[in-house]
Amino acid sequence: MSKRMELQQGPVRSATKRTASDQAIDFQRYVPTVVSRLSMKLRASAKAYFQEQYDVTLLDWRILSFLASNGPASAYDIWTLGSLDKAAVSRALKSLDGRGLIGIRDVPNSARRRTLVTLSKAGRQLHDRMFDDILIRHERLVGELSRQQIETFIKTAEYLETRISQMDKDSELPPSGYNPAKSP
Repeated sequence: MSKRMELQQGPVRSATKRTASDQAIDFQRYVPTVVSRLSMKLRASAKAYFQEQYDVTLLDWRILSFLASNGPASAYDIWTLGSLDKAAVSRALKSLDGRGLIGIRDVPNSARRRTLVTLSKAGRQLHDRMFDDILIRHERLVGELSRQQIETFIKTAEYLETRISQMDKDSELPPSGYNPAKSP
């Protein structure tokens, strides 16, 4: 059997061969589903938390946090470097500006009508009020994981992110030895 076929079907078991009708993915062990489930739960928890505690959206917090971390930035930088949706960022910036949490000004002599977004004094104060709570929530999430375990998780996530582009390529890859198919 070719490596490609083995990757698609998983390793052939000598005792029991699977038929097409009994093949199934174990979604508790399938990496894309595990990551997606984790992301959805984190997003839902943060969305409720930020709305209830600070009357901001999760996206608002990400923008305020981005500006606090990086300083003044263009809207383009916020959505590209922050890995955010362009249209959602545009709407959020208008809302944050209307609430006085950020300032938006045109960049003079910009051929593309660039704007510069900055945290206002009120935006900085809100960010600073949220900061300790964010660290506490993070500590509660990671629990008793060691620094090394957290660093390993981050490196694994970064590695998987670089591999996404390889998922649809027809190339020979050495098998990981990990099969997310349900055992018979």
